[in-house]
Order: sequence, then structure tokens, then C-alpha cells
Amino acid sequence: MNIALVLAGGAGSRMEQDIPKQFIHVNNRPVIIYTLMALQQHSEIDRIQVVCIDGWEKILQAYAKQYNIAKLTGIVSGGGTRFESTRLGMESLGDVADEDIIIVHDSVRPLVTAESLSDTIVVCRSFGNSITILDCVDTMYAKTNEQFTSREVDRGSLVRGQTPEAVSGKRMREMYAASDAKGIRMDSISAMQNALGWDIHFAKGSERNIKLTRAEDIELFKALLTTEKDAWLK
Repeated sequence: MNIALVLAGGAGSRMEQDIPKQFIHVNNRPVIIYTLMALQQHSEIDRIQVVCIDGWEKILQAYAKQYNIAKLTGIVSGGGTRFESTRLGMESLGDVADEDIIIVHDSVRPLVTAESLSDTIVVCRSFGNSITILDCVDTMYAKTNEQFTSREVDRGSLVRGQTPEAVSGKRMREMYAASDAKGIRMDSISAMQNALGWDIHFAKGSERNIKLTRAEDIELFKALLTTEKDAWLK
């Protein structure tokens, strides 16, 4: 079974809006519904579970019913940190099998592609974990302080991590047992596995899979909704 765990527990303070950013309406539809519809429509996703910001669970349930998110099996309240919310979501899944794939995705990445989801599943099934990544195309610099840099960083050794990221049921149990034993708490399941000494395997990311963090990202999202790839582009 392939289970999508959607993280929607944050308030999104950098967006500086009156409601959580995952519930902002774009073209008369909440951002989170775009995300859930992408997962609903993907043939390899069997089940969806959402970790929701406290107090918005009933609103999300109503939206899910309105937009026929039939794969949604549960909504649980989030914790004070991303680590806590992710763990609460994992625990809410019940007894997952060792071979099950748990795909963790941000609710505010509404343009996740089917290709990225599929590759995340394929890579995780082979190696026990996966993360979608992109190459760095900009010139990269290390901060000397907040005002200037004195060193360029070789971008060839860097990648940009996105969600979805995934773990198998077996790796999920191993990960939390090891993190409890060592007192490691990190927001990203991939970063946490790295901290535990495990390699993370790459899946195909997408430049369209933007994360809505600031108000200007909403305008970019609206623009991307209206664009289509030209037929002549490879």
C-alpha cells in the first residue's frame, strides 16, 4: 500500500495572512485541495492521511467531502513542530506493513507532479527511503554573516530537497526507534535519517513543485495554473 501523509499543521506566519496559508483560496479553491486532488488522482496512491492545524479539522473534512477526496481516511491534529506533526501522522496510520510506502508531502506544494510521486514510490520501494531533489542552477555562496559572503560553494555538490519524501513502513519504525534512543529530533524525515547515519536516495523533483511560503508565491502559483508546456519543448 502507498499512503500519502500530508502535512498541514503549520500556521504559515511568513505568508502574513489572516488564515493558515494552506486554506487560502486561489481561484475559489483552497490551496490544500489542489494538493489533495493531485494525490487523489494519482493511480498509485491508495490512501491519504492529513495532519491538520488545530481547529481546522472540521473545515478540512467539509472541503474534502465537497471535492470528493475519497482516498482520505483520516485527519489528525498537528503538534508544535514539524517533527511532532510528522510523528503524530505516522502513528495515526496504525499498523503499516514493512513493505508499505509512506509518502510525506507538504500541503502547500499544490503542484506536485504525478511523475515525482511515481518516482518517489519506485525509489523508496528499492531502497527504503527517497526524497525528491533538483540540481542547483544558481551560483551558490556561503554566508560569512548577514551582510556579505567571502566564499562561493561548488553547486555541483549541492541539490535542493523538496517533498514528497518517503520511507517504507520498516524504515519508519527503525527511524523513530533510533531517534528516540539518540535524542535526535529533526523536521525532515530525510534530514533525520542523515543525522542517524543513513543515506537518502534521490527521486525526480520538479521546478513546478513550488512551496507557497510568502505572498508573492501565491501569484506565481496562480500563473503556473494557467500555463501549459508548448508541444515543441522536449
